[in-house]
Amino acid sequence: MRKNSDPRENGLTLVEVLLAIVILGIGAGVLMLATARCLAVISKSQHYSTAHRLILQVEAEHPLTRGMIEAGQDSGTFADSEGYKWDREILEPENENRPGLYTVRTRVSWADRERENFEEVMTWVYIPQEDE
Repeated sequence: MRKNSDPRENGLTLVEVLLAIVILGIGAGVLMLATARCLAVISKSQHYSTAHRLILQVEAEHPLTRGMIEAGQDSGTFADSEGYKWDREILEPENENRPGLYTVRTRVSWADRERENFEEVMTWVYIPQEDE
């Protein structure tokens, strides 16, 4: 085994160590940004999934049935989902000749980081009038 007599060839130089630290730092920073972005996407997805479930809950708890539907607005909150609120707007289309046809907009909204977000569903409901 031959031993180098020059001490400069036995290890890493200061420049090589600093360069390795810089590369590791940049990689760790990029990894942290990607992780934060993934967590934000997961949080947003959970809010939209919850909002969709709550829209279905509104439709189940406040059904639109014959004799109970009329144009107007209704709103409320959820006992089991704090921070979410709902509103529903029922409109009779102006240029439609069929009585009993309604446009229903159901919206669930929430605040996320001081910003208002919502999920909304628009449907047409036809409940023909009973003949008298």
